[in-house]
Amino acid sequence: MRFSALLFSLLFTISACAGEPPEQPIRVSALGVGIDGYSPVSYFTEGKPELGDPAYAATHDGVTYWFTSAEQLSMFEKEPGRYAPAHGGWCTLMMGGSGRRTPGHPESWSIVDDRLMLFWSGDTEETKGMGMQNWLSKTDGTESGARNVVASADRNWTRFLDGDRRSRIFLYKESDKQAVTTEQLSEARIQLIE
Repeated sequence: MRFSALLFSLLFTISACAGEPPEQPIRVSALGVGIDGYSPVSYFTEGKPELGDPAYAATHDGVTYWFTSAEQLSMFEKEPGRYAPAHGGWCTLMMGGSGRRTPGHPESWSIVDDRLMLFWSGDTEETKGMGMQNWLSKTDGTESGARNVVASADRNWTRFLDGDRRSRIFLYKESDKQAVTTEQLSEARIQLIE
């Protein structure tokens, strides 16, 4: 009887781990806040990133987002899926190319078909803006090019959510370590370029 219970427990654990998606697929900062505290609504209403205020906070899919005002908070609560970043806040370019996860930077972004895309970006003068430069290069600066990259990222993101664990996290700068949770940091590959 004891052996049967142990065997059942072991088989249950193995099967549960094999097909389940990661517990926290969405990128959050070490503080547990989405988009590093920037308001997802500001990208749509103001056309630029703005730091949110913790006094105006809402949770969607287990991630807390901050907003600049009660009005933004209300807008998000009515349509959270519209404003939350695509691909869990990971870099759309990396997700669309190799399927790997690299932290999206709140100041490197684009709106494609009414969805917020974030891209990796460096912190130094030489690397700041690299995400946007890469985006324009990979999409040829066209709407159809952007849609192609997003479609590829959507396919890879769906595979990842369905349990494909090959999507590793890659960190390219020291400050990327603060852009992920401790759990995500433990599974990350660090390849500094700065």
